[in-house]
Amino acid sequence: MMRSQGLRRPAALALLAAVLLTCLPAGAAQADPEPGDNGKLVLVLDSSGSMKEPAGDGKTKIVAARTALTQVVGKLPENAQVGLRVYGATVFKKGQPGACTDTQLTVPIGTGNRPQLLGAISKYKPFGETPIGYSLQEAAKDLGPSGPRTIVLVSDGEATCAPDPCVVAQQIAKQGIDLKIDVVGFRVSAAARSQLQCVARVGRGDYYDADSTIDLEAGLDRLSTRAFRPFRISGTPVVGAAQQEGAPVLAPGHYSDSFTGAPTAKYYVIKRTIPGSTLRAGVSFRRPVSGGLIVQAEVKLNTTEGKNCGWSYPSAFEGDQGLATGTASSWSDWQKPCSESPQMVLTVSPGKDSGPLKGAPYELRINEEPPVASTTNLPAQAGDPQWVSMPGTTPREVTPGSSFADAPLLEAGSYKTTLMPGELQLYRVKADWGQRLQAQVTVPQMVGALAEATKDFHYLDLALISPIGEDVYSVFAKEAPGSGKRAVLTKSGLVQGITTKEIRYLNRDGANNQDKGTATPGEYYVAVSLNRKDNDKAFAVPMTLTVATQGTAGTGKPEYVDGATPVIGETATPTPTPTSTPSSTPSGEPSDEKTEAGGPVKDNGSSSNDSDTPVGLIAGLGGGALLLVLVGAWAAFRLRNQPTPAAAHAQQPHSQYPHNQQNHYPPQNSWPSNPDGPQPPSGH
Repeated sequence: MMRSQGLRRPAALALLAAVLLTCLPAGAAQADPEPGDNGKLVLVLDSSGSMKEPAGDGKTKIVAARTALTQVVGKLPENAQVGLRVYGATVFKKGQPGACTDTQLTVPIGTGNRPQLLGAISKYKPFGETPIGYSLQEAAKDLGPSGPRTIVLVSDGEATCAPDPCVVAQQIAKQGIDLKIDVVGFRVSAAARSQLQCVARVGRGDYYDADSTIDLEAGLDRLSTRAFRPFRISGTPVVGAAQQEGAPVLAPGHYSDSFTGAPTAKYYVIKRTIPGSTLRAGVSFRRPVSGGLIVQAEVKLNTTEGKNCGWSYPSAFEGDQGLATGTASSWSDWQKPCSESPQMVLTVSPGKDSGPLKGAPYELRINEEPPVASTTNLPAQAGDPQWVSMPGTTPREVTPGSSFADAPLLEAGSYKTTLMPGELQLYRVKADWGQRLQAQVTVPQMVGALAEATKDFHYLDLALISPIGEDVYSVFAKEAPGSGKRAVLTKSGLVQGITTKEIRYLNRDGANNQDKGTATPGEYYVAVSLNRKDNDKAFAVPMTLTVATQGTAGTGKPEYVDGATPVIGETATPTPTPTSTPSSTPSGEPSDEKTEAGGPVKDNGSSSNDSDTPVGLIAGLGGGALLLVLVGAWAAFRLRNQPTPAAAHAQQPHSQYPHNQQNHYPPQNSWPSNPDGPQPPSGH
């Protein structure tokens, strides 16, 4: 991208403020984090003599920095763990003793220290040398050895002292994936830019060049809130076994575990509490930093005798905090043991390339849906939907979520926010039986500095995610804005809309995720992301998100046997119970044995207005828009033309396809050719 020739003061200040506000990390997530424990941040500020140079508007760089920092500190949450370190503040010349170790932690990292931060900022003056490398070493010590940690380095030039800051950043990066270094360069030379970019690159952070800034002040409030809401894993801790024997017994509930780093699977036993019920499991985790949109992990649900009932490869979504999810279901209308086995075995495997996932935590949610009394009067599988134009409303401000737990629950209407490169945003919308969800993103035409920043096109990905983590974007929706293509963002703006199929019980017999994923009501997720390019500078795109549900709530609601109610991961609070080898009770003869979390399925407390909708079955994410378009289109085209199996359950409409390959991706040479659309991921 071209650099702007002048530095506008409001834009420069807003850039620095936005960088600092968005820097708190979303590192390796921990199960059941303490409230407010969102990581630590230390600001490392350049106080060298060159900071008294002009900032391009008649003011000096130091004045611009003070103003931006004051804005940031005024918006910090009280529980934000922030510290301030400066360098070059006390020793004037390089030849003087201590010039190359001239760095001080002026405000120790802590909470509730806003007055101290403001006081230190007001005294922040240009003076000495630029010992960046040594300052980074000290900043890493300030942050401690564990937890999500971020260093934000602000400099207007290259280092004037050893050690080499890029080498130091590489050493710091070895402390773990949950530590990163972000860098802001103020009107730096080409040599300084190269050095600072190296620090950010090897430090797993971002580099922001203040010479090509845009006005981000309008989004500062939202950015400050997002910064302290990192992606997290939660759930009752449980340790899966290395084999089926001795695996912990789980009832429907919400759990957490972690990958070991070995390519072997972890085993869990799931107990049915109602004969003939459908068990669904979803696994979600943060994808490896070095990974693409294809994750080699595998989620599988078998009977205790080894009969495979459902499996998937977790697929990933775009964004620097990229997520991956996989789902598996026991539902099968052609394999009776899958519906009748009193116990099922869930396995979670990192795949053969297990190294990048070593120690990574994952979230596991299990739900149980009772069998229906009859399907005779239920609506047939939903067909391809027709897009319905959504009337515009006055957009309301919204703060997007960065993980499933903090995704805001939206009512029908329009919402405004901003979207930055590499950012993934999540929202929740309730959808009931007989309804389908529509979501539309609108980005206006951009002018000025923002148009310059977006002159090279970016991909804006929009996805709809089911309550159990499947991607449920309807590939063949009719007349949806931008339907069938990945949204390309340019300075002209864009309008992109996607929708699900209508939620119906018999969608479970469908060909792929856009069908099976809309077989239950609940809280669906809208995911929005903007891809980042290596040469991107900091900018935020104004965005309006409009959501609505079409259809009459409660239409086609099934009646479950004996008035039973689904049990879901969010509402259950189970305690895993270790056990010996799972019993191989004959199919159709449920065991009387119960785990502590087992027993009869209980009412989930939903009101009649919610039509007993199960809410939040899983906090998982089912794949990026790239895979949504390609995989969905390929699967729908291929699977619609598969033969019908002979066997089927009585009183259940038979499916055309087996259900043991829920997210199986086609060979690369099978991807559809579309020069105008997204291309298959390399290396598939």
